[in-house]
Amino acid sequence: MNKFFQGFAYSTLVGFKNTFNFSGKSNRGDFWFFFLFFLIAYLCVWILDELFFDVTVDLNDLPLMTFMPLGYIDPEVGLIVLLFRPVMVVPSMSATIRRLHDVGKSGWWSILWIFPLPILGWFWLVPLLLRPTKDSARAVE
Repeated sequence: MNKFFQGFAYSTLVGFKNTFNFSGKSNRGDFWFFFLFFLIAYLCVWILDELFFDVTVDLNDLPLMTFMPLGYIDPEVGLIVLLFRPVMVVPSMSATIRRLHDVGKSGWWSILWIFPLPILGWFWLVPLLLRPTKDSARAVE
């Protein structure tokens, strides 16, 4: 279990350290540990938000709400969830792009997190992210 936590901590730190690195690669373990961190952190922020903060905004009132997948689950959010989401956009997108490079795909495939429809694109993107590392140089697909 100790190796699990070491890998989790290392991958989380690497994920944040490479926040603005959109040209590198990220192996499967680093990506999924960082994704696990994102989910755990979001859950904690959401619980704190629900318990201690009033609703700040209804996401249905914002433009382009249809492209915010987590808005389908809880559209009425408080201040800390409202702040958490934009703060994590760049690190999570860069991690996704680096992971796609590692499997030999273009980083543009990361758009499937939100297009053509949230959640629908995930059925294509998640299997790509689960693939093993591709040995050859970055592909141009």
